[in-house]
Amino acid sequence: MPRHTRPTSGYQRHLAVYWAIALAAVTTLTFINPPNATAGDRGAGPPVPEDWSPPTTPFEGANAAVIQVKGLIYGYTLESLKQGIDQAVDEGASLIVIELDTTGGLVDSALKISKYLKSLNVPTVAWINPQAYSAGIMIAAACNKIVMAPASATGDCAPIIPGVSLSPTERAKALSPILEEFRDSAQAHGYDFALFHAMCVLGVEVYQIENPQTGRRVLVNQADYAVMVQGTPVEDAVPTPSDEADQVGAATVSIATEADREQWELVRRVHDGKTLLTLNQKRALDVGLSWATIRDRDELSEHLKSASMTSVGHSRVALVTYWLTLPWVRGLLIVAMLVGAYTELQAPGLGVAGLVSLAALVVLLVAPFLVGLAQAWHVLLFLLGLTLLLIEVFVIPGFGLIGVAGVIAMFTGLVLMVVPSTGHGPIPMPAPEMGQRLQDSLMYTLVGILGSAAAFYYITKYFGSIPVLNKLVLKAPGSRDTDRHISGDEAVGGGHVHTGALGRVVTKLRPSGRAQIDGRLVDVMSVGEWIEPGKPVRVVEVHGNRIVVEAAPSDPPPSG
Repeated sequence: MPRHTRPTSGYQRHLAVYWAIALAAVTTLTFINPPNATAGDRGAGPPVPEDWSPPTTPFEGANAAVIQVKGLIYGYTLESLKQGIDQAVDEGASLIVIELDTTGGLVDSALKISKYLKSLNVPTVAWINPQAYSAGIMIAAACNKIVMAPASATGDCAPIIPGVSLSPTERAKALSPILEEFRDSAQAHGYDFALFHAMCVLGVEVYQIENPQTGRRVLVNQADYAVMVQGTPVEDAVPTPSDEADQVGAATVSIATEADREQWELVRRVHDGKTLLTLNQKRALDVGLSWATIRDRDELSEHLKSASMTSVGHSRVALVTYWLTLPWVRGLLIVAMLVGAYTELQAPGLGVAGLVSLAALVVLLVAPFLVGLAQAWHVLLFLLGLTLLLIEVFVIPGFGLIGVAGVIAMFTGLVLMVVPSTGHGPIPMPAPEMGQRLQDSLMYTLVGILGSAAAFYYITKYFGSIPVLNKLVLKAPGSRDTDRHISGDEAVGGGHVHTGALGRVVTKLRPSGRAQIDGRLVDVMSVGEWIEPGKPVRVVEVHGNRIVVEAAPSDPPPSG
């Protein structure tokens, strides 16, 4: 009897079809996406080798270029940085390391640099070595990563004008772009905005909190903390400020939502808000602002695992020019200019002293222009003052209002030449945040002038006995080397020179110089006119070490 097979039910037929489809899908997915392939390799070809491991840093294998940003942050800093980065990229750099050593500078310039760095097509790393305060941390925050040197620090970014109390409106206007730029940098590079907020505004507290469900940790201000940890409703998290000033930059709910209420736990309080937040390298690393502590460039290259690391330096001309604009260096240049000019007036002809004075003057005026500090009106003001002073000395006898106005104009021009200006208005004035730079320039300019005055006194009293300078003293015909050079106080004390005494000019009086009176060489000063050597003079005033003469109408009697 033939064997009959059992008819297949519809359910079984459907089950077989489903199994066939599932088997085909598994086979296809296994071929397209092997078990050991990474997300980036899906559909890209053969399996990844078993010994493959992901890069240990996001910059592994990059050609790094280090560019220094040092000193005051102002307009020239941006231009110099752009030139350095362009040069580095042209030479094959695929990573830019910005080595920061600055106490701050112009807010406007820092904002422009920050935006520029975030617009680059190459990644950037900020290396704080050893400081990046104020504008410096704004630049660092614009970079993809921040590393810090041992014994380094950063923070303290509040906009201030030394000695000036900003109104709430002025303070809010200054803070608004700064906070927004920090917020943008924090979102772009994964930083916690609360840190930057506390660097800019007094009274902002910082807490580190953790979500026990996910293990995620974040840094928040006191308003977010009140919602996320204490369970305060969002609308009640910010207390009403006591006055308008407290509203400026105050901590508000930044990241918390109603869904976050009581979902987080406190880890620790990072900052109490009683000061502007400043972090050293250890604290910055601890709170996640810094990526690593880097001692030197070899260690930096090793940490980045870069293929190469080169330095993009500024030109020697740029470095020397920058150095010549430092306030203390300008103080020395002022001494060289004034002492050189005074010494040249004591001897006929253009000599070494005159050339030194002229060179110092050129450097004082030109160097600030080359680095973008000086404005045209600064130089014009100085030249106007110099003109008024020359008129007072050589045209109008005595020293009056014109001379005083000339000195004030010269002094003001010299001080303002190295203080960055705002660039607003017909006459750009020093930027509000440049108060410290203005004080430094004022102090060193004043020190240079006072130092020159002391040198004038010394030269006037001891010109004939100072090595090298004594060679410039001309002796009258027939005078002996034993002739003694005396000054006014000696003359008065010894009774050798008196009002009405006649003598003859030995060196040009411009208006200071030497004259032979009663057989002795004496430091004298004319009443304002220039008197050539050999001309007769009469003493019209003897006071302390000051002997003033005028041209005599007739030759003096022969000295015995």
